[in-house]
Amino acid sequence: MAAVQVKYRPVGVLAVLILLSTLVVISLKSNRKTREWKNDLQPTRGALRTVPDCPGYCACLRYKDPGCTEKINLVFIRTDRTGSAALASMFHRFGHERKLEFVLPRGGEDDLCLGWPGPVQLKHYRPRHTHHFNLLVERTVYDKRALHGVFPHGASYVTVLREPWAQFKSAFHHYRVGTVVGIQGDDPIAEFLQRAQLYDDVFTSPAAGSQRPEVPDGVSVTRNPMAQDLGLSERSWYNVTAIKQHIKTLEEDFLLVMITEHLQESLVLLKRLMCWRLQDILYWPHQYTDYPLRLDNNSDSQHKHREWSLADHMLYEHFNKTLQHKISKQGEDFHMEVDHYTRVLRSVLEYCQSDQKTYMVVAASPWNQEFVLSRDFCRRVRMNTQQYLNVFKTSYQNLWPGTQ
Repeated sequence: MAAVQVKYRPVGVLAVLILLSTLVVISLKSNRKTREWKNDLQPTRGALRTVPDCPGYCACLRYKDPGCTEKINLVFIRTDRTGSAALASMFHRFGHERKLEFVLPRGGEDDLCLGWPGPVQLKHYRPRHTHHFNLLVERTVYDKRALHGVFPHGASYVTVLREPWAQFKSAFHHYRVGTVVGIQGDDPIAEFLQRAQLYDDVFTSPAAGSQRPEVPDGVSVTRNPMAQDLGLSERSWYNVTAIKQHIKTLEEDFLLVMITEHLQESLVLLKRLMCWRLQDILYWPHQYTDYPLRLDNNSDSQHKHREWSLADHMLYEHFNKTLQHKISKQGEDFHMEVDHYTRVLRSVLEYCQSDQKTYMVVAASPWNQEFVLSRDFCRRVRMNTQQYLNVFKTSYQNLWPGTQ
C-alpha cells in the first residue's frame, strides 16, 4: 500500500502544478487592459478554433453575478420605421440557433403579423408543439391580457422607439403619403401638417386602399403610430393624463424600451439584462435613404407634428430619459463595453461584406469569450423576417403535417 501511495504522489503534485499554471495564465489573460483588445478582431488564417464553454454564458463575465442565467422567453413589440425589422431578424436568429419555439402566424408565407393592427388572439397563431412558447417577434399590438394568454408563465417584454419627427418623415416617405393623398408642390410634409386631419382621413379611407397595400383601412401611419403599437387607445391620444398612466403601465410591464438613436447602448443593456452573449446582439443594419423632402428642420412643421402626434412625443421623451437613467446605473465599464461592441459589430459587417472564405475569430475580452463566426453566420445575420418565417413554417409543417 505504501508503494502505491508513493507512486501516485508525484503525479498529484504535478497535476496541482499544472492546474496552478493554467489558472495563472487565465488570470493574466482576463486582466488585459482595453487597449490590448482593440486589434484582436481578425479572420482566422488556419483551421476553426474551438470556443470554450461558459456555463450560463454570463458566469465568466466580471460585471455579472455568478447566478446570472440566460433568459430565453421574450416578447418583442415591433414599432414601425424604428429599426424594428433589423432587431426582429436578430431575435429570430437567437431563437433559431437555440431551437426555441416562436409564436407563428397561421397563414402562408405572406402572413407576417399576429393580429396587427389589433392584439393577438388564439385564431392568429399556430398551436405550439412544445410545452410552451419562447419568443413572439411578429407584429402585434401590445395588450397585456392577450399576451398573458400566450405566455402564462411570463416573458421579458422589450420594444424600441424612434425620435417621432424622424420616424414621421421615414413613414411619410416609405408609404408615399403625399402621393396617395394627392399633395402637389415641393414641400409635401409642410402641406400635410397644415391639414393633417383631412389628409389622414383620405389616406386611411377604403378608396385609397389600393395605393397603400401594406396598411389596412383606418390605420394612420402618421399619427401616434408607436403609441398605437404599444396599445394606447385612440380615444386617449390627446389625453395627457391617460398618456402618462399608459407610460407608467409600460414602464412596469417592459424590461427595456430601446431607443433607435442610442441603439448600441440599448443592445448592450439588453445583453446584460437578458444574460446573453455578445454575438447574440450582432445585427445587420438596414440602409436608410435620404428623403427628397425639404424643410426637415422647419420649426413650424415640427411644432405642428408634436401637436398631431402628441402621444408618440411623450412616450419617446419619457423612455429616452429612462434609458439614460438605466445606463447611469450600469457602472464604469458600460461605455467601454459599448465601444468594444461597436468595434466588433463594424468588423463583423466588414467580414460579412467581404469575399473572404476563412472563419472570423473575435478575441476574448472582459465582456465576451472568444467566439468564431463563419460564412454561414453571415447568411443568417442577413436574413429578414419573411425568410426566417419561411424556415420556421416549413419546419413546423414537417413536424405537424396539415396543421395551420
